[in-house]
Amino acid sequence: MTTIVNKSFYAQSNNTTTIAHMQKRMEDLQQQLATGERYNTLASLGLDRVHDLNIRARLQRIEGYQANVLTTETRLSFYNNSLERLEEIEAEARALAVPNAYGSDGTVLVNAQQQAENLLREVVDLLNTDITGQYIFGGNASDRRPVSAYDALMNGADGKAGFLDVMAERNAADTSNNGRLDNDLTGATVSLTEDGDHVFGLKLSSITGGGAYATVTNIAAPHDPDAPVANAVSVEFTDISALSPGDEITVGLSYPDDRDRVEYITLKATDETPPPAGSYEIGADEATTAANFQAALQAKLDELVPTSLESASTYAAADNFFNASGSPVMRYDAGPPEALVADTNYDNTVRWYNGQDSSNPRKTVTTNVDESTRVSYGVQANEYGLNELVKGLAVFAASSFTPVGEINAGRYEGMVDIQRSRLSEDNNAKAGSIEVIMMEMGLANSTMNTVKERHTQYNAQLETMLSDIESAPEEEVAAKILTLQTRLQASYQVTSMVSQLTLVNYLR
Repeated sequence: MTTIVNKSFYAQSNNTTTIAHMQKRMEDLQQQLATGERYNTLASLGLDRVHDLNIRARLQRIEGYQANVLTTETRLSFYNNSLERLEEIEAEARALAVPNAYGSDGTVLVNAQQQAENLLREVVDLLNTDITGQYIFGGNASDRRPVSAYDALMNGADGKAGFLDVMAERNAADTSNNGRLDNDLTGATVSLTEDGDHVFGLKLSSITGGGAYATVTNIAAPHDPDAPVANAVSVEFTDISALSPGDEITVGLSYPDDRDRVEYITLKATDETPPPAGSYEIGADEATTAANFQAALQAKLDELVPTSLESASTYAAADNFFNASGSPVMRYDAGPPEALVADTNYDNTVRWYNGQDSSNPRKTVTTNVDESTRVSYGVQANEYGLNELVKGLAVFAASSFTPVGEINAGRYEGMVDIQRSRLSEDNNAKAGSIEVIMMEMGLANSTMNTVKERHTQYNAQLETMLSDIESAPEEEVAAKILTLQTRLQASYQVTSMVSQLTLVNYLR
């Protein structure tokens, strides 16, 4: 029988394995202390791997949304600055339109054109604002200038007509022949007749007055701009013995810029010689009275045509040229038939607006700033408020009010009336006004700020969760190292002691 007496009673293999694991753990802790990370590889994460990947994916999405927010904030900042200045220019354009404000020796009239030109040049520059080559007032068509240059707009370019050409055509069409009205006298009857079935000049809308002394007649229905009919009104003096001073006959005339805007010409009978302005003298008989009435009516037309009518015609030309709806520019065609015709492909006329034309401009540019939040912030230079501002400045820039006199003062007053109406602050609530655009941009900016705050909070939460999975805090690792060091030292000491417990050593 053989007896082994030199083997240890201690299970060294198990103890060595445990110590090896502790040493490996010490190496891991030392690496964590050096790198600040719990794991070297994704595989080392174990069951936390899925959570880690999901958190990182969500953080990447938030980073993408934050990049969108930053880009949109930059664009909104440019919008805000440009729109604030455009609103100031709108106020300055209203200041150009002050009734009876001619200044000393008509200096206001002299300067109105130059001031309007300078403001319009600035408006064109603002509407062509770009951010690193991306134009912001053309909707989604951001690769080209949305508005043509000032000189091309006004004077034309490349053989194409500009606004001055379109205005001259329209003025000539509207103001010829008493504003396109025939003022005829036959015996004791005065008739005022539109000279054709067209949209030009003054249109007859009504006639009132008369009675025992005269018969007033509407020969056709009031003017319908969509279906032009040559209207006529007449006054037949039948019994001047029944005509008394102060009796009135009123003719209603509508203007080409707005057929709902009616000018009422009221002529009063008088026995004064010469008759005061706005009146006609009662003659010795019906025919003489009719002739006096016709002369008074003609005097009023002579006053309106070169002043109020020409101003209205200039605005009508602006509506034809600075089209807001994307429809082609309308040009005068002598015919026959005489009409406005569309320059559909802009073969002969400068196109003032070259951007996108959408019925919902805000939706032309959108961006996702969160999983379920989308911000819309597109703007088009042909929107209502911007378009009216361009028109209002263009008509003043295109109109000379010198030499100062009754006619040019009258044209100025006519433009003032229209300008004050079109640029009135009463229009601020209309869709597409500068003020509404600013409000909608403000709402977009408010939405962005809310989303940014939510992103910041959520990002911090996700970073904390990721840190709990991946990061190794220095204090925690140091404490673990100290604990493990103590355990290793104890294990080494015990192992050393127990390893000496052999039968041979015991027998000694």
